[in-house]
Amino acid sequence: MNERLKKITEKMQKGQPVVGIFVLIADSSVSEIAGYAGCDFVWIDSEHGMMDRREIYHHVLAAQAAGACAFVRVPGVDYDQIKNTLDMGPDGVIFPFVNTPEIARRAVEACTYPADGGKRGIGPLRAIRYGVDNEAEYLKAAKDEVWKIFQIESMEAVEHLEEIARVPGYQSLFVGPADLGMSMTDIDPKDKPARIREVQRRAARAAKENGKFCGSCAGPTRESCMEMLGNGVQWMTIAQDARILSGFLMEAVRNIQGD
Repeated sequence: MNERLKKITEKMQKGQPVVGIFVLIADSSVSEIAGYAGCDFVWIDSEHGMMDRREIYHHVLAAQAAGACAFVRVPGVDYDQIKNTLDMGPDGVIFPFVNTPEIARRAVEACTYPADGGKRGIGPLRAIRYGVDNEAEYLKAAKDEVWKIFQIESMEAVEHLEEIARVPGYQSLFVGPADLGMSMTDIDPKDKPARIREVQRRAARAAKENGKFCGSCAGPTRESCMEMLGNGVQWMTIAQDARILSGFLMEAVRNIQGD
């Protein structure tokens, strides 16, 4: 495990919140700024973000150079996309809509070499520092060098939550409240926040029982992050890059114009 992952693991084990931001803007300076600002990780989003492979690669470089873990959310369990992302050397890969144990197992397989029961193709590049590191040694240790993170963000996933949590080979669950709330079609909107908190607590218990971590979303305040910790959530996103910019600018313009 690299020093960045060791750092956040130690913080979680001490009961300290681990925080970061969603990054969708293509310019990699955003990830660099986040790291310099003290974020523990950046969530580089290639599911919803408009980044190509080179831009994702530059975000990984920038985040890590600034001391933050680089977690890349891939669009799905696509072996080709995952293989390319892994070879960039990120600290973690986030899988959206892990709704069943079967999807979870496929995600782990995509990140794992055949010697360890997976299907990852061999061709690491930056992951072995362009050949400075011994490739054979990397192949032996690779399954533990990159976090595999399963998103729980649908009622189908909730139904299979404990089964998903028992799948071997991953490091963390992550409850996605936005899509989870959207999937609660039979629940009164005013009851959804409480139901989402129930899922967060349940996911945290399931993760802990299997020796894993649990993440989710919080607001950009200490109070919100402490509430998440109280629910058993150990690492959390606190903002999104584009909304940080638009929110600050809208508030500034309103104040200047007196609206």
